[in-house]
Amino acid sequence: MSTAFVALIRAGQVPAAPLTDLPDVIAVHALRELATCPEPDEAFAVVLDPPLSAAGQSARVAAVLQTLRAVGVEEPEGGLVVTSVRPVTDTLKRVGPGGALAGTADREHHRFVTVPIAARLGVLRQALAQEPQVESAGEILAALTAAGATVVAAAS
Repeated sequence: MSTAFVALIRAGQVPAAPLTDLPDVIAVHALRELATCPEPDEAFAVVLDPPLSAAGQSARVAAVLQTLRAVGVEEPEGGLVVTSVRPVTDTLKRVGPGGALAGTADREHHRFVTVPIAARLGVLRQALAQEPQVESAGEILAALTAAGATVVAAAS
């Protein structure tokens, strides 16, 4: 199994500076370049958000890759996607069928899904081919699940 991965950013801007805090990066591509990038489908891809130097990003990338690597040969059909989650700190409101507020939801049972998102490059390419206009992390995850991938949260 390959341990290399391709770091990706969803904005069209590839940073000029090397990613020194992400030492396993073998290439950086904008999301729209994936169809033509030379990296193999089995390579690990990590979708990142600029700024790539955000505090703690290296640790979050390591966590999603560790979870993806742990699956090994037992990767589910359709591929596996690993995403980061963090606790919800905002107040969540329940909304009734007519749009009226119906109370406050318990934050303990909810998580905010965020980047980095890790998957095999081929799985990501397939999802983007089916949904070429995606840009946000939520849209990317929706495209991946629509393409048949299984999404799991990285271990904290």
